Amino acid sequence: MNSNHNDLEKIEDGLSKKLIYRKVKKNNTKIIIDFSKDKREFKNFLNVYEILLKVNISIPKIYEVNQQQYKIYMQDFGNDRFNKIYNKDNIYKLLKLAVDNLIIIQNETNLKNLKNLKEYTFDDLKIELEEFVTYYIPNNKNSNFPTSKFYELWESIFCSLNYNMKNFAHKDFEFVNLFFLENYESHLQCGIIDFQSAFIGFIGWDLLSLLENPRIDFTSDYNDKLIEYFYDNTPISENLNTFREQYYALSLARQTRLLGRWRKLLSTNNDNQYLDYLKITKSRIAVTLNNIKNHELRSIYEKYL
Repeated sequence: MNSNHNDLEKIEDGLSKKLIYRKVKKNNTKIIIDFSKDKREFKNFLNVYEILLKVNISIPKIYEVNQQQYKIYMQDFGNDRFNKIYNKDNIYKLLKLAVDNLIIIQNETNLKNLKNLKEYTFDDLKIELEEFVTYYIPNNKNSNFPTSKFYELWESIFCSLNYNMKNFAHKDFEFVNLFFLENYESHLQCGIIDFQSAFIGFIGWDLLSLLENPRIDFTSDYNDKLIEYFYDNTPISENLNTFREQYYALSLARQTRLLGRWRKLLSTNNDNQYLDYLKITKSRIAVTLNNIKNHELRSIYEKYL
């Protein structure tokens, strides 16, 4: 595929290996996703697409699949990504719209349909935490980081909270992957993309990805309200306090990993946007720590951040 063709517009997709183009022909547009640099993601995308087709949400329709070139031709959701259109006046509306879709996803998917997805385990969590230890900690003036104790505490917390990893998780359910579709109605106004990394995991994973997003410095004033709203409308067996503990523990883990990711990308790409991401992530961690009961783990974060 030649991105210099007059009818092709390359679309930025962050750190992903896939290439995305918008094909414009007269008044019709299509999105072309080229997975040739990551063929496993091509298979994953099509697998998750079949799962989400059974759910009453808005995902882009696939028009054509080129199995030889690992390309997918699909519906164009336009330019109104949530991260481009949000402001202080519409932020709650967009968050609520997104949460409504998460509720529908959790109520309309079941484990039987997720059999081809990978289940999230502590080993996955540890791999993610290693980014923090590998890339963030070496930049800290205090080099005596208690690595073994850090992992031990996280394993203890993960096991004690008894996560029921049996639910669909988009993985990257955040504003950059959500579109406002003005011509649709009700919850279908939220278009959802980039779901090829989905896995079987914690029912609240996508909720924390949305509400605790460190790429965007929006208010967290509505978080408690939306957490309770999600809890009240999904099949969660734990009581609300336990769910909140599970939610904030995994939120802290995700933010921890991202501190390492931002530090790594700052070093390799020399892009100051990652300084902003670091600042926002540390700010969100400070708030999240107030909801973490393990005092040993909290003390490590307070010392090394």
